[in-house]
Amino acid sequence: MQVRVVDYRAADAAEQFTRSLHETGFGVLVNHPIPQCLVEKIYADWLKFFDGQDKHLFAFSKETQDGYFSTEISETAKGFTQKDIKEYFHIYPWGRIPAPLKDDAMRYYGIANTLAAELLSWVEAHTPAEIARGYREPLSRMIQDSRQTLLRVLRYPPLTGQEPAGSLRAAPHGDINLLTILPAANEPGLQVQGKDGQWVDVPCDFGMLI
Repeated sequence: MQVRVVDYRAADAAEQFTRSLHETGFGVLVNHPIPQCLVEKIYADWLKFFDGQDKHLFAFSKETQDGYFSTEISETAKGFTQKDIKEYFHIYPWGRIPAPLKDDAMRYYGIANTLAAELLSWVEAHTPAEIARGYREPLSRMIQDSRQTLLRVLRYPPLTGQEPAGSLRAAPHGDINLLTILPAANEPGLQVQGKDGQWVDVPCDFGMLI
């Protein structure tokens, strides 16, 4: 099993990307429209935010699920008992966003949302007819004007050696979203489990889009 690396600008990009999703659940794009300089600036600016104390002023809301989620209230993957060792911030256009970070976050949100609609149209165009008949509406339209499209800014803090036994930065899990767009992190480690149960590294050079 191999996750395909697809040139977004290639003539057969839609077919290759959709095939990779079908075979592995993942697709990797290069030469995509999300500016790497914007990604790097967001990484740097939000790292300062996570390293500071103002993040606690944006503690998550149970009602709206926006704001800052600390390592103490992080996610627990299905089948596991220890929480993931990560902290993150949930951004919605209608939600709370630190003022100095808002413009870049919303610029990224807009570009990524447009790209998501295009990628969903790729999937729709290459969906077998017998499956496509089950769509209640075009895939790309399912996120149009959605208030539930989420931008998560995620940070895995340095390990201290005091972590509980069995804890992981991110335990094996499956996403429940229609589509997840993930800019490659500045450290490797992402893997996908094949149908044979074996774990395979996902190509994730800094600048790729997964």
